[in-house]
Amino acid sequence: RFAERDVIAWLASQPLDLRTLDAKVAAALRAERLVRLNALKLLAARGKLHAALAWIHDFCSSGERLVVFAKHREIQRAVLERFPGALHILGEDGHAARDASLREFQAPDEGSGNQLIVCSMEVAGQGLTLTRSSNVVFLELDWTPAKHDQAEDRCHRIGQQDAVNATYLLAAGTIDETIATLLERKRAVIAAVTDGREQDEEGVLDALVRELAGEPYRALRAVA
Repeated sequence: RFAERDVIAWLASQPLDLRTLDAKVAAALRAERLVRLNALKLLAARGKLHAALAWIHDFCSSGERLVVFAKHREIQRAVLERFPGALHILGEDGHAARDASLREFQAPDEGSGNQLIVCSMEVAGQGLTLTRSSNVVFLELDWTPAKHDQAEDRCHRIGQQDAVNATYLLAAGTIDETIATLLERKRAVIAAVTDGREQDEEGVLDALVRELAGEPYRALRAVA
C-alpha cells in the first residue's frame, strides 16, 4: 500500500498529457511511468502467489492439462519451484529445450510429467500449438488485450476438441483489478472499430495513469 500511495503521489505531480512536454522529456517520463507501474504489477503478483500456487495445485488434482502464463521471471521460477516436474517454455530456455517441452506436452500419453507447462507470455504467447490442453491460466496481466487473446489461442487452434477455458487470477484491491477493467474497456473499443463505430481510443498505460492520478483505483468496480 505504501508503494501504491507513492506511485499515485508521483503521478499526480506530473501533467497527465505528456504531449504538452518536450519530446525527450515526455519519452523519459513515459519510460519511468512504465517502470514504476510494472513494479506495482510485480508486487501484486507476489501478493497473490501463494493463493495462485494453491489454485494450480487444486486444478492439477483433476488430471487435466494446464498452461500457465506469467511475465516476470521471479513468478515463473516460483511456479517451477513449487512444481519441479512441470515443463516450461521461458526466455532462458534454448530452442532445443523449448521444442522438447512442446513435443512432450503435446504427446498423447497422459501422465504427471506433461500435465503442466509454464510459459512466458513473450516467448510462448504466439506461434505455438498447445492444443493438448483446453485450460489456460494467467498469473499476470499484459498491457494489451491482444497479448492475452494470442496466448489463449495457443490452446484454441486447429486440433482442439474442447471449449477453451481461460482463467485470470487477480489480486483483489490492487492494480490488477484496474488493469483488468481497462483491458475490457480496450476490447470494447476494438470491437466498436471492427463494427464500424467510432469510439475514442486510449492506450491502457495512459488510461491507467489517468485512473491512478484521478482517484484511488480500489474505488473502481472490480471485474467479475
